[in-house]
Amino acid sequence: MQAATSILRYYKFFRQRNASTVLDYGAGKLRNALFLSGEGFDVFAADLPEQIERIKGEPAVGRLAGLIEATQLERTRLNVDLVISNYVFNIIPDGREKQHYLKNTVRNLHRGGYLLVEVRCRQNLVPCGSNCTHYMKCSSCVKTYSHEELDKLVIPYGFSHICHYYRHRTLAVVYQLAENHD
Repeated sequence: MQAATSILRYYKFFRQRNASTVLDYGAGKLRNALFLSGEGFDVFAADLPEQIERIKGEPAVGRLAGLIEATQLERTRLNVDLVISNYVFNIIPDGREKQHYLKNTVRNLHRGGYLLVEVRCRQNLVPCGSNCTHYMKCSSCVKTYSHEELDKLVIPYGFSHICHYYRHRTLAVVYQLAENHD
């Protein structure tokens, strides 16, 4: 299974900035975690407890720095150089859950570290469902984003927008956490 487009596009950028430790927060089936591990990064994979249970038995898990249940991230301080978030914001329906996710990201990222967010981008012609009257903004629909919407969500947590790109139905944004963020 191939890594996400954003990972393939930016992993050399992060290596050039001496990023060596990664938290794949919402690791899913480990495609990004295993790719980055194979490229020499020390990768922690975090996901919901039930997903961690499913992937524990995979032989390739031994190549990772660790598996972490997402519920444990509020008690850890991994101090990683990079957090990757691929399509997680598309599936977290609740605003409080997104806040919790971002707080855990900041808690486990060292100051000056990077956050790479990849999401489905806005498709203006596609409604989110025949019963939805909120046009892609209701909690039961998959949320899509523009880079401006992601900025409004992420920047208040101490990040600055470094760069972004759109490709097909995908948006990827690189953020950096302020050196002096508390």
